[in-house]
Amino acid sequence: MTPNKPLIDKKIIVDLLYGDEEYVNEFLEASVESFTEFKNNFEKNLESRDDQALRNAGHKIKPIAQMLHLDPIIEMYEKSKELLEEEASDSEIEELIKKMTTYCDKLVSDLHNMK
Repeated sequence: MTPNKPLIDKKIIVDLLYGDEEYVNEFLEASVESFTEFKNNFEKNLESRDDQALRNAGHKIKPIAQMLHLDPIIEMYEKSKELLEEEASDSEIEELIKKMTTYCDKLVSDLHNMK
């Protein structure tokens, strides 16, 4: 993850909206809300080792993450399920939460900057 390079290309969003620039800001606002909610739920559910709630959060964000080519979110989400299955240590869980938080914070910042 390069600090100054955005995680997402605005062109992907414009293309998803069939070039309709009017809806870009609405999409960006909805995305900020969705990824912020996901980040918070990911942390809470992984810390509490609530597999079902974690899966619910993941299923909700996965389609948009795939459309926006945000593969690291999907990879970290899949890793979180593995960690729960393996009954991983608290330190492994915390490390993944920190990685997801850092990634999502950068993503949300990038989305804000696109407005």
